[in-house]
Amino acid sequence: MEASPPARQVSVPVLAVPAPEAVAQLSFWSDVGLAQLPVREIASAEMVRDRVCGLAKDIATELGGEPLTLAVVLRGAFVFAADLARELITNKMENLLVTFFHASSYRGTKAWRAPVIQELGEMSGDGRQTVLIIDDIVDAGHTAHAMIQRLASPNRRVEYCSLLDRPEAREAPVHPRYVGFRLDGPGFVVGYGLDYDDKYRELPYLAQWMPSSTSDAS
Repeated sequence: MEASPPARQVSVPVLAVPAPEAVAQLSFWSDVGLAQLPVREIASAEMVRDRVCGLAKDIATELGGEPLTLAVVLRGAFVFAADLARELITNKMENLLVTFFHASSYRGTKAWRAPVIQELGEMSGDGRQTVLIIDDIVDAGHTAHAMIQRLASPNRRVEYCSLLDRPEAREAPVHPRYVGFRLDGPGFVVGYGLDYDDKYRELPYLAQWMPSSTSDAS
């Protein structure tokens, strides 16, 4: 089973993330304050906020009027999911359920081909329901494919919402219906919940991680 591709052509902003060049920067607190982070901003906090608002309106228009379960993929999507859920409430989608899944698919910048998925909540199996999977990024698509297969059921409509999408890296047959930004290039993205080895999740904007000349990017 695959999540439905968009029924209509939707304009999605594109963020350029070219292959990074090593830069000599520090990223820790010192006696003079916070040194410059090894990142390059690609979408400001305001751009991200506006895009989340737009996604919420699209979702409410297409899925409003029926119970909706948000299946949040941890850990990268936690900030995105929280903001999106609040915007859905603003758009009068009040019949929301939220459950969580933990998916391990990255170590550093390397994606695993076989993600490990752990269900942290409990999915209702009663009656007809719509499930919207909330993810931070779809790259090769193995995690997305595994999540869709995990939640597939005759009584469920399963759709996919990803903050970021990199179609050129796709290896699995998945097509997120709702996408915040498309990525152009192989650069590694952090911020707004996304991390490099659990760093930079707290940044309010999206940025390309730029490894320093002394960093181990393997």
